[in-house]
Amino acid sequence: MKPKISIIVPIYNTEQYLPQCMDSLLNQTLTDIEIILVDDGSIDNCPVMCDEYAKQDHRIRVVHKENGGLGYARNSGLEIATGEYVAFVDSDDYIELNAYQKLYTLASDTKADIVYFACQRFDDHGDMWLVANNHKEIQYHTAASIRGLMFDMIANPPEAKMDRDILMSVWSGLYRNEIIKEYGLKFKSERELISEDLAFNLDYLLYSSNVIATPDAYYNYRVVVSSLSRMLRADRITKNYYFYQYLLEWLERNNLGTESYMRATRLFIGYSRSSIRQYMQSSLSKKEKMQWLKEVINNDYWKVIASEYPYKKLPLKYALHFYLLQKGYVRLLYHYSKLGNTKK
Repeated sequence: MKPKISIIVPIYNTEQYLPQCMDSLLNQTLTDIEIILVDDGSIDNCPVMCDEYAKQDHRIRVVHKENGGLGYARNSGLEIATGEYVAFVDSDDYIELNAYQKLYTLASDTKADIVYFACQRFDDHGDMWLVANNHKEIQYHTAASIRGLMFDMIANPPEAKMDRDILMSVWSGLYRNEIIKEYGLKFKSERELISEDLAFNLDYLLYSSNVIATPDAYYNYRVVVSSLSRMLRADRITKNYYFYQYLLEWLERNNLGTESYMRATRLFIGYSRSSIRQYMQSSLSKKEKMQWLKEVINNDYWKVIASEYPYKKLPLKYALHFYLLQKGYVRLLYHYSKLGNTKK
């Protein structure tokens, strides 16, 4: 018989965190699971650790592959997953011990195509905090309500106080494997699309007719300070724009209406504002920051968006930031972004 849940764990050089992750999976109160460890070309001890875990527990399957990134590692897991449902756990995170028992029961009782749940963030200092998320105990079972959920995952309308209320990652969902298999759903590479999780969820929701969301937090997401420092990339705005164009084409291809443009554009504006703020608050020299900002401002698409998107409806601090951006006021934007009051 097929297991109730296949848990896919992409792994790359996380030997110091893998034991905590595996302890949380091996000790689940739901024992009818399979754990698929995808070693994505790790150069530390992870490959050996994966094989050792497989020797100790028959529920573990191991895939060793060349490094290709998170999205493709998850695809390797999907190819062999046999469970009724599929879950994803990153190898430096961990899950509550009763998570899959609770989630599977909820999915079975409601015949859900997917169950979304909340998460907590934690750091190596032991601090933990609940991620703000407007998921309530709610069921989406009409085409209109699922479309609304898709829009909310992308971004809020212009006048909303926050860019988005629902923070989306695939590890906060339990997915019916039958839908993934039937429609050949796969992840894009995060090296191509900066929000491959969002892209996967949108694809999945196209074929879903019963979606459950719960405010209960079962997933624990590790915040690693050293990894945050590596997120600073000069091509971030270009990556944001590429994803924005991908999203617009996807929304048009699936006939999701003019409202979808408003949501996708707010996503791009918010992503770009966050990228600019991060760059301006980095340890780079003022000269480097100003040069980068001049290159960002010189892109023509800011003025195009300003002519089509009602950015003046944004909260004042966001509207002002975009106004300075599309007008090309480099110095003002530099100082405004350094203040930190444009944080998402």
